[in-house]
Amino acid sequence: MGFIVVLFLEFPTDKVDSIKSKLLHAAAIYRKDPETVEWNVQQDLTDPKKITLVEKYERESSLTEIHRKNAIYQETIDLITSNVSKPIEKHFIHT
Repeated sequence: MGFIVVLFLEFPTDKVDSIKSKLLHAAAIYRKDPETVEWNVQQDLTDPKKITLVEKYERESSLTEIHRKNAIYQETIDLITSNVSKPIEKHFIHT
């Protein structure tokens, strides 16, 4: 069974480009992790402050057993949590 994580994020206007660039770099690394099907960074066309992360894994346990053990995981979490301007909206989906 597949597992999808969707995070809706919003950042201050003056930081969004830098944060998006860092997230795109992280995505390229995460996509190479075993059991990661996709890891995408998407920016809202009508409100560029809004970024959506879509992470798809082979199994729910791929998130905890592999993704969260990646060397850049904590750095990515810190980047997000220290810069969001609104609470993170999280969705977890089994496929």
